[in-house]
Amino acid sequence: MHASARTIWDFWADRYEGLWAQHFSLAPSRKLVLQRFDEVVPSDARVLDLGCGVGQFVKELAERRPDCRIVGIDPSADMVARAKRDYAADNATYLHGYLWDVPRGDGFDVVTSMHAFPYMPDKYGALVRIRELLRPGGRVLVIQANTEGAYDWAFLKFVKLTTTKADYLSASQLLELMHSAGFQPGVVRPIPAPPFIPSIQLVEGVL
Repeated sequence: MHASARTIWDFWADRYEGLWAQHFSLAPSRKLVLQRFDEVVPSDARVLDLGCGVGQFVKELAERRPDCRIVGIDPSADMVARAKRDYAADNATYLHGYLWDVPRGDGFDVVTSMHAFPYMPDKYGALVRIRELLRPGGRVLVIQANTEGAYDWAFLKFVKLTTTKADYLSASQLLELMHSAGFQPGVVRPIPAPPFIPSIQLVEGVL
């Protein structure tokens, strides 16, 4: 993410909860990922949330799973400042930086990325780095808008006007990329959304 992109997300930091996408996209995305956590994530898991924004998902997960230890990271300093101020939790830590700034430590059990992966310029490299950060048997949960047809392409082109440069893969393209980075395919699930919302799916990779 370039400096201009950071400026855009710094601009949105104080307006994030008011985005139209909260109701139709972001909140349903968080709900779907939380459901997947209930299904497969063990107790005492260590979790990394990439592109955590103002910390909505981190806070919701921290309250739902107080047994988990969660690290949220975002390249926008203003987003992280808001997360620390408004979405703090005893079992959550927020960092300002990029995926490559995350210290491995003793590794993570789960890495999540909600609507941040399209903005990563080197997607294969990002997945390789995620694999390095995961413990054996860990998983990555990526939820994003997917280009599955002409309508998705046109809609997401408009979305880029309010954010920054992004590359929206189809679910099958993302699965293929995950496989090339060393992951086995997990679940692929769409969020419940009105017909006018483009395809948004949870795509999972498992070590």
